Amino acid sequence: MSTEHWLMVFSGILIVSFLFNQLQQKVKISSVILLIFLGVVAQLSLEHYAIKVVLPDQALKVFGTLGLLIIVLEAVMDMKITEQNAKVLKKAFIFSTVLVFANVALISWGFVRTYHITLTSALVYAVPISIVSSAIAIPSLQTLSNDTKEFLVLESIFSDIIGVLLFNFLTLTELSKFSSVSGFVLNMLLMIVISLITTVLLGVLLGKEKSKNIHVAILAILILMYSLAKIFHLSSLLLILIFGLFLRNCSSIVRTKYGRWLQPYLNDKEITNNLQSMHEFIDEFGFIIRSIFFILLGFSIDVDLLLNPQVLLLGAMVAFSIYALRWVLVYWMLDHKNLLLPVTMAPRGLITVLLFFQIPDKYKFPFFHGGVTFFIVIMTCLVMSSGLILSKGPKTIDE
Repeated sequence: MSTEHWLMVFSGILIVSFLFNQLQQKVKISSVILLIFLGVVAQLSLEHYAIKVVLPDQALKVFGTLGLLIIVLEAVMDMKITEQNAKVLKKAFIFSTVLVFANVALISWGFVRTYHITLTSALVYAVPISIVSSAIAIPSLQTLSNDTKEFLVLESIFSDIIGVLLFNFLTLTELSKFSSVSGFVLNMLLMIVISLITTVLLGVLLGKEKSKNIHVAILAILILMYSLAKIFHLSSLLLILIFGLFLRNCSSIVRTKYGRWLQPYLNDKEITNNLQSMHEFIDEFGFIIRSIFFILLGFSIDVDLLLNPQVLLLGAMVAFSIYALRWVLVYWMLDHKNLLLPVTMAPRGLITVLLFFQIPDKYKFPFFHGGVTFFIVIMTCLVMSSGLILSKGPKTIDE
């Protein structure tokens, strides 16, 4: 394909994605499902006309990683911590933690029984499937009421973070060796220190008078630091979490007894002023990344494998366990008068696919059908859309 053709494809993806977002607001059908479907249609159409398009192997991983960073950063920059929302923060954290570990336990048990693999391999494969995708959940929640939106947004963010940390723990440590586990804990502490230092330095930069392209520079530094941390096998997502939380709550932090020493270095008023424009930049950039990623995801799906009877059966069983566990926990913890919305809002997506591609070779087993992962992503997105459509009016989480 020529340069002009690629430019037309790129602009076409963004235009269609924008139209899908408008459609989502009206009929509550997830734009993610439409983008994935468009990618599948594009793949089948090119095959029908014998047109061969070769995409770089790393394209999906690169856009997936960027999408994860942008989504988490965008979400935590909205996470204002106050006495009023402390209860919902605590509840969302407990809910997501219990749900992730319960899903991992049940799904890994099923994989062990089905494939007769080691428990560690089963756990590594189960973690990506157990994580609610904030990349899909957050954009789909824009039309909901504040209480419901806040809880489900927080749950999806915590699910991403807990899931990634658990995945890193399982793939970077040997559970039978104390030295390996203690090393992981030290790496976590080291990453927290690095994240705090980086955050303060970027806060000083953001607190200066507004400079042209400062938001681009800050995002580039975050991506650079994230990549370096990944190379050294550190829990790099902590950097994004700490950075977003610190800046969003900077004015409160510098007034505490532990944060007063930062007052001479951080202009919290200027940071607050610049934060809004940075949030808008992150939102626009995230729209581009998400649009390209989900189109690429649909384009990369093996349709024949997706229709394999074994894939359909196993995928349906995993999906059933996901919603059964979620229903039990929603009923037990939230005491929600209408269970439909919080139960169905459990999409798998960007983070699931990204972690699936990062499973180390030593834990892989050849007879696992990759189509199961794609089937679960598509199925949970369809269930989420159905829940949004069937929910009548804005709902609130009972306190």
